[in-house]
Amino acid sequence: MNAKSPTKNESQRIQALHEYEILDTAAESEFDRITEIASRVCDMPISLISLVDKERQWFKSRVGLEVKETPRDLSFCQYTFTEDQLLEVRDAVEDDRFKSNTLVTADPHIRYYAGLPLIDANGFALGALCVIDRVPRQLDENQKQILSLLRDEVVALIVNRKEKEKHKESEQKLKAFFDHSQSLMCTHDLDGNFITVNEAGARLLGYEKMEIEKLSLFDIVPKEGHSNLKSYLAEIVKKGVLKGEMRTVTRAGSMRIWMFNNILQVNGNKKAYVIGNAVDITEQHYLEKDLKHAQAMLTRTGRVARIGGWEYNLKDAKIVWSEITKEIHEVAKDYEPDLTSSLNFYKEGLHRNKIQQAIEQAISTGEPWDLELEIITFKGHALWVRALGNADFENGVCVRLYGTFQDIDRRKRMEAESSNSKKLLEDILEATSAVAIIATDIDGTITLFNKGAENLLGYASEEIIGKLSPVHFHLQSELDLRERELAIELGYPVKGFSVFVEKAERYGSEQLEWTYIRKDGSHLFVSLAVTMIRNIEDKVIGYLGVATDISKIIQQHKELERAKGIAEQASMAKSEFLANMSHEIRTPLNGIVGFTDLLTRTSLNDTQREYLGMVEQSTTLLLSIINDVLDFSKIEAGKMELEIEQTDLNELIIQLNKLFNVQITGKGLEFHLNIAPEVPSYIWTDGLRIKQVLMNLMSNAIKFTAKGKITFEISVLSREAETAVLRFSVQDTGIGIKEDKQAKIFEAFSQEDTSMTKRYGGTGLGLTISNRLLKMMGSELKLESKVAVGSHFFFDLDLRSIWETEEWKDLANIDTVLVVSDDQSERERLVQLLNKKNIGAQHANNGFEVLQLLMRGSRFGAILMMNDLPIMNGIDTIKKIREKVFNEKYIQPIIPIFDPLDSNVASVCESLEIRQWLFNPVKPEDLYHMLSNIQR
Repeated sequence: MNAKSPTKNESQRIQALHEYEILDTAAESEFDRITEIASRVCDMPISLISLVDKERQWFKSRVGLEVKETPRDLSFCQYTFTEDQLLEVRDAVEDDRFKSNTLVTADPHIRYYAGLPLIDANGFALGALCVIDRVPRQLDENQKQILSLLRDEVVALIVNRKEKEKHKESEQKLKAFFDHSQSLMCTHDLDGNFITVNEAGARLLGYEKMEIEKLSLFDIVPKEGHSNLKSYLAEIVKKGVLKGEMRTVTRAGSMRIWMFNNILQVNGNKKAYVIGNAVDITEQHYLEKDLKHAQAMLTRTGRVARIGGWEYNLKDAKIVWSEITKEIHEVAKDYEPDLTSSLNFYKEGLHRNKIQQAIEQAISTGEPWDLELEIITFKGHALWVRALGNADFENGVCVRLYGTFQDIDRRKRMEAESSNSKKLLEDILEATSAVAIIATDIDGTITLFNKGAENLLGYASEEIIGKLSPVHFHLQSELDLRERELAIELGYPVKGFSVFVEKAERYGSEQLEWTYIRKDGSHLFVSLAVTMIRNIEDKVIGYLGVATDISKIIQQHKELERAKGIAEQASMAKSEFLANMSHEIRTPLNGIVGFTDLLTRTSLNDTQREYLGMVEQSTTLLLSIINDVLDFSKIEAGKMELEIEQTDLNELIIQLNKLFNVQITGKGLEFHLNIAPEVPSYIWTDGLRIKQVLMNLMSNAIKFTAKGKITFEISVLSREAETAVLRFSVQDTGIGIKEDKQAKIFEAFSQEDTSMTKRYGGTGLGLTISNRLLKMMGSELKLESKVAVGSHFFFDLDLRSIWETEEWKDLANIDTVLVVSDDQSERERLVQLLNKKNIGAQHANNGFEVLQLLMRGSRFGAILMMNDLPIMNGIDTIKKIREKVFNEKYIQPIIPIFDPLDSNVASVCESLEIRQWLFNPVKPEDLYHMLSNIQR
């Protein structure tokens, strides 16, 4: 039998068959079921699904036939391709097309064939579905219909099989990609629970695949990121697609950073889930962070160092400047330079010509440049820059220039200033003709010898520099003496040139007087100051000596010494004369004072007594003047010495009070004595001289105060365990002192106004002597004064001190003490003394107030009462209290306080059965002692 000729589109048909990729595939149950059904329905022993290739027909499924394929030229099926209908051969032996076919004449001995072509949607016949028998047969219509339906099913299987294979292959590829991707690929539900995770992703997180698929995103995201994670889950539901960055923690605790691109997958009624794909960018993140840090640091460094970059591409003639380069040129950040505008920034002339030549040379030969040039910035400022450039070549042609641009203006300006300063210093050194400036190296060899040194020593600098040491100009005897002095002072030998610099090395500098030997042999007295010369590393590299000619000064000093000696001798002679004269005058004067006092005790009439009073006043004044002159002469002669001893400060105050009480009362003045409670009981000082100073101040205050008051005050400025700084103060309401005259009153034999001597008397030595005595004690008088208002003299002394040592235990039981005085300062002082011992105090101004308090039922632990009270004095008040007897069971303890000049104190107190009384000013120890006795 002759084979059927191929159809005209045979090649396309063959290509279509191959594209289905079904040839030579394994048996598939879907196809086998169809051939089985066809065989049974048609009641045929053989049923085939045949696919006709170019040279063969291959059986995808077969029933009743063992062979897998036959040559195409033997194929019955190829004859079905002509029409889309059933080809039925009822008896092949009788059919001329097949009667000689080997398949008819030999096994399988085909007699009957019925087949339908397998035509796809594109109209290509791929093969046939056929049934075969070994005897002549004929199909009924029902069988033909069923066979046609089975043929359609086969075509559908072939077509669908291709799609399934493609889908399967796609799934396999996707699975392979999913499983072997080096990034994190996963699926998770809308609560964040993992559904699947690829192997690589699990490894990156430190888990096995099965382990991590039991976890959720909340297990691998740090707690601080859970809020963002919840936002992500909500956002992907809304948008369907989401990109971003997420941070996770591995099982080992290390941080991983991911860039994710996730999509929401919705499958009809099935639960939606998210397909996640995340790339590990941890290293990239930190590299970028480091790169940004490095770039920022480079920019900062460039900004600090003022170094920028530039690049010129010759291919497109484009120039690029870095940000710092633009800042240096003072242009905007968006400024785009070109070659011409870049060159025009350079200062016209030499600077611009240099950079143009450097660029041309680099382009032609590749030679780099490093130039320091001046530019004019966009804002018109002149600026020095350092321009560096290099060239890149390709195939022997320059394609690119690049380099750096540095602001060196400050350095260039400093260099210019340094050069100017150096020139100025050199000019000064040369112009300084009266001062010798000599510098040496570390070994003492002279390196600088200025014009002044040439003039002073008579040498030319060429004779000296690099050849001699300063030792050459000095007397050997002075050098030897200085060597011995330094050896004693420092404890080690110092020789030669070192005598000039040893102390300077220790203390930074030294200035001494030396004798220079000039070139002509004459001598010159100089004051030589030596210092060290250091380099910028603070290392000593030499020494500098500056010598000034002091020959005239030495001569003047000697003359002054001689004059001073003569003056001191004259002053000493004067002081000795004054002292001797004072002694000589005081001896007979003491006799006059003594006999005057004796005369006042005899019977005299009024006239005689008046004249004798005048004599007594005159002799007393004269004696005071002589004493002042004698003290002043002692101080002037340096023979005044202080006798430091323990002094009872309270006793000193009482003595002063007794001395001046009569005078103050006689002038009708108020006297306030303010002694701070914390004032010590004893001080170490020269009590006599302190008393002398205070007497002078009090005497002046009384003398120059016509009305008002005088206040004597002692306060404590500071206190240590065994010392105290005390302020002694005398203040009056007298005539005052003009401000421009206040300094004058401390000069010897001076008063503010010469008329004062006539009006008030005195030598004007009192304050001078007082001030000099205080200076011997480490203090001085200070003054605050205003004319017609008064004066305030005070001084401070730092003294070794002792406060009361006795403990007054019984004082703790004393109730409130009533203090009675019309003087506020006296009341306050007594109250302060009481408060110091934690004793409560109440006060009254006079006797009537005391009586009123007692009549109202007030009772006190004690009553301190000044005797000098207005209207009704203290003794009269006590008598009234005794007469009233306010409470027979309780007699008020009363301690009267008398003036030191009051007479018959003891007899008055005894008459009233008063066993304890005090004198003003009250000593703290006396007060505490009496209050303790009350308690006993």
